[in-house]
Amino acid sequence: MLSKHRNSIRIAAIIAGLFVFALLVLRFSPYPELRAFQERPCSVRYYDRNGILLQITPLTDGLRRERTQTIPKEVRDVFVFSEDRRFYNNFGIDVPAAVRALFQNIAGGRRVSGASTITMQLARLVSAEAQTAKQASGKTGGLGRKIGETVNALRIEARLSKDDILDLYLNSLPFGFNTEGVTSAARTFFAGELSMLSPAQIFCLAVIPRRPGFYNPLENPESCIAAATELHIRFVKNKRLIRTRPLLAEITPEDWKYTADSARRFVYPFELPHLIRHINAGLNTGDADLVSPDRSVHQGEVRLSVDLGLQHYLEGAVAGNVARYYSSRLTNGAALVIDNETGEILAWVGSADFGSTEAAGQVDGVLALNQPGSSMKPFLYAMALENGFKPSDVIADIPMSFGESEIYLPRNFNNRFNGPMLFRASLASSLNIPAVYLLYRLGVQNYTDKLFSLGFDSLEHSAENAGLGLALGNAPVSLEELVRAFSVFPRDGVYIPLTAEFVSTELTTGDLAGTAGVDGTKQVFSARIFSTRIFSADAARLICSFLSDPGARVLAFGSAANFRTRFPAIFKTGTANQYQSIVALGATPKYTAGVWMGNFTGETVIGRTGSSIPAAIARDTLVFLQERYGVNGPPGRDVSGHVAPGYDGGFPEPENWQPQRICALSGMAPANGCLSVITEYIKQGDENDHCTWHQTVNGRSEVIYPAEYQAWFTAAARQGSLDYGSRPLEIINPREGFVYLSSPGIGRDEIPVEVIGGGENELQVTFNNRTFSVKRPFVFYLERVPGLHILHVQNGDEEEAITFNVEP
Repeated sequence: MLSKHRNSIRIAAIIAGLFVFALLVLRFSPYPELRAFQERPCSVRYYDRNGILLQITPLTDGLRRERTQTIPKEVRDVFVFSEDRRFYNNFGIDVPAAVRALFQNIAGGRRVSGASTITMQLARLVSAEAQTAKQASGKTGGLGRKIGETVNALRIEARLSKDDILDLYLNSLPFGFNTEGVTSAARTFFAGELSMLSPAQIFCLAVIPRRPGFYNPLENPESCIAAATELHIRFVKNKRLIRTRPLLAEITPEDWKYTADSARRFVYPFELPHLIRHINAGLNTGDADLVSPDRSVHQGEVRLSVDLGLQHYLEGAVAGNVARYYSSRLTNGAALVIDNETGEILAWVGSADFGSTEAAGQVDGVLALNQPGSSMKPFLYAMALENGFKPSDVIADIPMSFGESEIYLPRNFNNRFNGPMLFRASLASSLNIPAVYLLYRLGVQNYTDKLFSLGFDSLEHSAENAGLGLALGNAPVSLEELVRAFSVFPRDGVYIPLTAEFVSTELTTGDLAGTAGVDGTKQVFSARIFSTRIFSADAARLICSFLSDPGARVLAFGSAANFRTRFPAIFKTGTANQYQSIVALGATPKYTAGVWMGNFTGETVIGRTGSSIPAAIARDTLVFLQERYGVNGPPGRDVSGHVAPGYDGGFPEPENWQPQRICALSGMAPANGCLSVITEYIKQGDENDHCTWHQTVNGRSEVIYPAEYQAWFTAAARQGSLDYGSRPLEIINPREGFVYLSSPGIGRDEIPVEVIGGGENELQVTFNNRTFSVKRPFVFYLERVPGLHILHVQNGDEEEAITFNVEP
């Protein structure tokens, strides 16, 4: 007796051990197909900041498979009742249903009914690709396939909860018509959200997977309604379900008729094609830069920061102007608008017409690289302010040559030289020669490093070749980089990356305009905002002062209406050589807008359009934002939170500079002879010398220019005189190391020479073993002879020498 009891215990232990072993095998045996199935990409629903649907991205061959995290309970219950009533009570195999189906099929001599559970159906979906391969090789194996489904169903049950299994099944169920999952099916057949379906529509949805071609309400509404009605009748007989879901019981004949009549396909919106394509590509490759890393395609939903109303306005403005100026070979445009406070993208227009093949409309002009022209100059001037230059400095806009083996001779946009120009007007009027001079003083590499810190990664391979031309924007960058960098000025010199993700949280951990940390950077967190100080707050504020000053830009732009606003705003435009690329940047304390116009085919735009077109669009966009939102910002922003510096009253004043009166010509403190006096910022504590350029001679004010303006002064009849001896003796042209060709091709054959300064009015010149003298002004020409040459000049006790080469 004892022996039998022990045997029973041993057998029970063996059975329990086998059960545990089987469970462990089912749970932990390799099942890569399930993991791959769970990680399949799904269609992503993109919404704007106001919850308006923008796009539902298709997958391969137009398939849409949306994923829904929370499927309505009514939908879950109807599908469970339709496909596997004992789903929550079985372990992936419904034994009673299998036995019943076996006897029914034997009695009928054919397949009368099946016994597939929801888990078995899911296992079949998981193995779909493998089954396709077997069918292609002729190895279909009905019984073997059924056994495989059963084993895989047990493996799924051992790894996932019932709710997870049901969610995965309902999000993956094929409905035909390039549709998978109940959410996409609700759109395909009833043009609505899953959560908004009526009870009758839910029952219709549940019968479609049985035979999509026969039961879909789009083509066969009668068949669909008949099958759904039969399912509903059986559902109502289940008292437990009716008690918990009473709304599903009340379906009238009118409801069925309305359901049949309301069946229609969803018209998928196609908004923001360029931006969403860019984001989706990043999500699929794991290299997303505009949305948070945890926003993956598997979550199925992304709320963008874009305001669709602003987007439509800007699309119309770009397309309308392209159509208007098409005869000027202007065939495309792009625009980007951001929120300075958060870096949120509010509008992204990649081209005038995404569908235009003739104008390459699918090229994204926001990301395309184009020469930005003078729109890059504010970054150079801000760097100069941080390296000792002052707003009251005068920069000579005169003929200058730079370089060594390659001589660089910059020219202004109007081929004129304006003589002495104050720092402010040099930037606001976008003069080229002062910009190149600043870059020459600051160093190309130093400026390049600054641009890299501003996010101009596209310059990595072009900045070195650009050389001093980098001051004039001859290295291509993207509009995205330009707008992002330009926004540092209304943000007090602080850089933050752009985001296309809606930010609804209030900034609470610091002020973007605050003092930089010990390491020169400061991080502020609101969703995914990371800030870095690039320029001092005062440098940024001074640039805002320059670019918002209508008087300072008169020389280049006159009183252009394209820059007039009723609120504080800064503007900068840029035009590439031959007008291939026209750019305008505009910003208020709250927003920054950038517009590019041109074409993607390489043709030049006829010059009469200038930068006025993108400038007008940028200005009108800022006006639109001001009128649409006022001071509160776009929807979702908590106005009690952080706001950009000066947001409530325009751009703030620099803290360490104070306005003082200066001579409009020399930048010095006014003297008695100064006829024009303006107000400019002077650093606190600095003593500004009185003007030495204006002197009173015989009761009249006379201008005496420094020696460096010699070539400019003598090139035309001007009032005043030159103080030739105001500078030490210096050879201005040629410079040390210049290289000339033996034949210039066009123009004068001799080499021009200019020497300034010195205390005497006669210059002794030694060149090629020949000595001669020159009277003031010291401008003369040398014979262009191949070889290495030494030019030596002497004036009184001062002397200078340089070497240059003429190549054969």
